[in-house]
Amino acid sequence: MVEVPITIACGNYDRTGAIKDGRVKVEGCAVTYLPLYPEEIFFRTFRYQEFDVSELSFSSYIRTVAAGTSAYIGIPAFVSRLFRHSDFYVRTDAGIRAPADLRGKRVGLPEYQITAVVWMRGLMQHEYGVKPTDIHWRSGGQEEAGRDERTPLKPIAGLDLEPIGKDQTLVGMLRDGELDALFTARAPSSFLRGDTHIKRLFANSREAEQAYYKKTRMFPIMHLVGIKK
Repeated sequence: MVEVPITIACGNYDRTGAIKDGRVKVEGCAVTYLPLYPEEIFFRTFRYQEFDVSELSFSSYIRTVAAGTSAYIGIPAFVSRLFRHSDFYVRTDAGIRAPADLRGKRVGLPEYQITAVVWMRGLMQHEYGVKPTDIHWRSGGQEEAGRDERTPLKPIAGLDLEPIGKDQTLVGMLRDGELDALFTARAPSSFLRGDTHIKRLFANSREAEQAYYKKTRMFPIMHLVGIKK
């Protein structure tokens, strides 16, 4: 039988390693497994539909399905599930000691639509009463300038969302006091270096995550797998 060549683009996860190294076969298919970072996968998938099977941002997938533009069929294989309490970063001098203090603040995010940030906004709204319209959002590249939304966003009534300058980065703007906080799926380089101007909003994020799960019984889905139509 002639095997159909397919590409699978997915992160380098332990739970997909057996497909990557060939221990688990895709019946009838000759697989080329491309272990890429999710940001690259999502950009290439949602913009150009490059891969036959792809890890997908859950939120972007839902948006394209709702718009009738999805090139992929999602299957319930959730390769990434994470709590996000550890991903709220704030300036130490911005007066942000609790979630309620984010009202009226300037908050940076890589993209408004990324799944991690969708969960984080939902957490703020439903657990702490801070609505998206209570915050001034600024979107753009975290460490490198030039990032924009992977799929088009329609204007949202009452929402203050603007892109940062083409030569600016979120990490740089937080350092310079042009932002008060960051909502992001990846730890900022400044935090990893131990810079004194940045800290986590939830000092004991593990404890906050455990309390959230005990209350809601939700283990947030980040990414699923999609098969090209």
